[in-house]
Amino acid sequence: ENVQEKLNLFQQMQQQVQAFSQQASQIDMSIRETERTVEEIKDAGKDTVLYRAIGSIMKKVEDIDKLRKELEEEKETMEIRNKSLKNQIEKINVELVEMQKKLTPVVQSVQETSGQNAPE
Repeated sequence: ENVQEKLNLFQQMQQQVQAFSQQASQIDMSIRETERTVEEIKDAGKDTVLYRAIGSIMKKVEDIDKLRKELEEEKETMEIRNKSLKNQIEKINVELVEMQKKLTPVVQSVQETSGQNAPE
């Protein structure tokens, strides 16, 4: 691979880390929202009327315990996805550090060489 290809790969990996980080932040917010919802419905009595948003409609919840269980499962799924994303971010960051160590001297060498060839 030439230097330009390596630099392009480096930039793509940086962008990937940024995208994964944004996804992880969104999942963190969803997890917190789900936790708050679960806390709210814990206090709900059997006679409490609850609705759940499904797409652009609201559906009446018939079984609060079932809803609580569904929310806990959704939270667990989000936590697994988030952990996976954070592991990927960490792995890519380690690769980026290694690439940077290798690329920095090469880029400096290229810059010095092109600087010497520049007209005065």
